[in-house]
Amino acid sequence: MRTGSVTSSDGTPIFYRDRGLEELPAIVMIHGYLQNSLSWQFQIEDDDLGDAFRLVAIDLRGHGRSGRPEAPEAYLEGRRWADDVAAVLDGLALPRAVLAGWSYGGYVIADYLRHHGTGRLAGIAMVGSTLHLGGEPAMRLSTPEGAAMFQGLVSGDVARNVPALERFARALTAEPLPDHLYYEFLGYGACVPPQARLHMLRRVVDNTDVAAACHLPAWVPHGDADGIIRFAAAEQMAATFPQVRLSAFQGVGHSPFVEDVDRFNRELFAFAVSAFEAASLA
Repeated sequence: MRTGSVTSSDGTPIFYRDRGLEELPAIVMIHGYLQNSLSWQFQIEDDDLGDAFRLVAIDLRGHGRSGRPEAPEAYLEGRRWADDVAAVLDGLALPRAVLAGWSYGGYVIADYLRHHGTGRLAGIAMVGSTLHLGGEPAMRLSTPEGAAMFQGLVSGDVARNVPALERFARALTAEPLPDHLYYEFLGYGACVPPQARLHMLRRVVDNTDVAAACHLPAWVPHGDADGIIRFAAAEQMAATFPQVRLSAFQGVGHSPFVEDVDRFNRELFAFAVSAFEAASLA
């Protein structure tokens, strides 16, 4: 396991964890809102994935050990998120990668596609994510519990914020996490500064155009018991991406890569192999 950081276009340091031989094809994993690269611990530690792929997990700006800019535009502008991913690809000299984005990480993948295109990618995985952020379409694809929770997460009132963080950590899975994982996920969120929490959710984005124009292989794993983003969001993506496979995880919530690790890792492995094979023939 290697760790390090690269510098994004606006000077923000982006931290990463990196496992595997440098010559292996790379899977770059992008976590969700109020989490960090350790969210992917069950993928990074998987020997089958680690023997076949170079596994890179990044901390989004404002999260984990990455930089925490204070200016609102550092979180509001899609180009900033896109350039963070590009900085990792450049800094680690990755000629081509599969991007896997969980929840908010899916928006970051769409930002990358919008601003940098598909030339350095073999495929994308949109895990428990959606094409819409902010506005009425996003509200329709959020569960009532999820929509109500986010009001507390961005509140400056500690009496509202702390219970919202606790509800959020519990809502990440359909069944309760083991205590040690629950407190890890809760701690990841508590470390994200208020300005990042707020401005990340102030964005209003419709990525249906990006998805429709993306001819890369796409994989959409989504839990049918997701308590934050409705399964309908995955069905919308499956109807929008030209080359897509939808994986419904029965009885699983917002975190299929934690709740059904074996299946998720098998399917990620198979998807990445097929995506890189297709890229080599293109």
